Amino acid sequence: MKRAVAAALSVALALLAFSAATAPPSKVRVVVGFEDASVLGAIEAIEGAEKVKVIPEIRAAVFYLPPHAVDRVKALRGVRYVEEDKVARALELSAYPDVLWNVKMVNAPKVWDKYQPAYGWRALGLGVAVAVLDTGVDYTHPELKGRVTWCAYTVGTRTYTGTNLKNCADRNGHGTHVAGIVAAAINGVGSAGAAPNVTIYAVKVLNDAGYGTYSDIAEGIVLAVKGPDGAVGTADDAKILSMSLGGSSDSQVLRDAVKWAYSNGAVLVAAAGNSGDGDPTTDNVEYPARYPEVIAVAAVDSSGSVPTWSSDGPEVDVAAPGVNVYSTYKNGGYATLSGTSMATPHVSATVALIQALRVAAGKQPLTPSQVYEVITKTARDIGPPGFDVYSGYGLVDALAAVEYALSLP
Repeated sequence: MKRAVAAALSVALALLAFSAATAPPSKVRVVVGFEDASVLGAIEAIEGAEKVKVIPEIRAAVFYLPPHAVDRVKALRGVRYVEEDKVARALELSAYPDVLWNVKMVNAPKVWDKYQPAYGWRALGLGVAVAVLDTGVDYTHPELKGRVTWCAYTVGTRTYTGTNLKNCADRNGHGTHVAGIVAAAINGVGSAGAAPNVTIYAVKVLNDAGYGTYSDIAEGIVLAVKGPDGAVGTADDAKILSMSLGGSSDSQVLRDAVKWAYSNGAVLVAAAGNSGDGDPTTDNVEYPARYPEVIAVAAVDSSGSVPTWSSDGPEVDVAAPGVNVYSTYKNGGYATLSGTSMATPHVSATVALIQALRVAAGKQPLTPSQVYEVITKTARDIGPPGFDVYSGYGLVDALAAVEYALSLP
């Protein structure tokens, strides 16, 4: 009981610290959706208004406003919406010792063994970039060194994109754990990722306490899709976005960013959440996983059972290992964590294997809708026959997904 109270108090204090660091005294942080950018000048002219950032691709801007000015902004011609800039958090639970069972469970090594003789390192994800939207990545970690080639930072009031990876350093550990599940090297040390030859883009959208505003996440989604050259539709775009984070509230700015990314060919994978209650009549899947454009991932343990804390609802698409998963951690270390955060990168890595081997076979990468079909159609049913709200269509199966993907034109 004391441990539970302490954990709850820790989360509450982290939230309070985040709020205090985010908004100046006596002001609120809001997202303003606009029809035309000309209205931004009128908002800036309001006494006490401070513009934080603009995300032109989804016609959104972030402001600090005095509370009394919110209704005034809502009434301006050309404003689509004004909403509180909500907060999402990293979705991991607790740490326990365990073994490297997770990558075997999704059959990633079988993909490597079957396809490496014909396609070389493509069978391990070479040539594909996965954007990890999280607390950053320990790019100096021996398991990840050389894998992280670019980063974007959107936390708070500052935005950065480039190859100075110090800007996206992980002082929390969560993002490094996620990145390791995707791409940790096969070197006989520590853990091996499910797609160990992919390129990682570190997109730091959560602060060092593991929290981030929806607008910071939305901006991170846009920057990840545009990639290092800042242009959509070029070879260096991140077409796979792995988001081990979530919040309980809907948001127009987050919804707009997800739709924009999907329309530009990005496959979005997100954690379903850790708010499960075991009741099939309730829906506790978090955002952005709850959006139809996103592949929502639930967690299973090493026996294939869904833990009660894994969020359930009709939006759950597939499940993956998420209980006692050992992976890389900050400061060159390792940790064993649980949560749908840990399940998500298994699916992101599977998508990377699909796309890398499609290209290796001389075929076009699959579209987001095709990826969804492949992932859900080949998942191994682990619950009641057919779809269920706990595990979706079942446990992701990298080998079956790759085989089916390669059979398509």
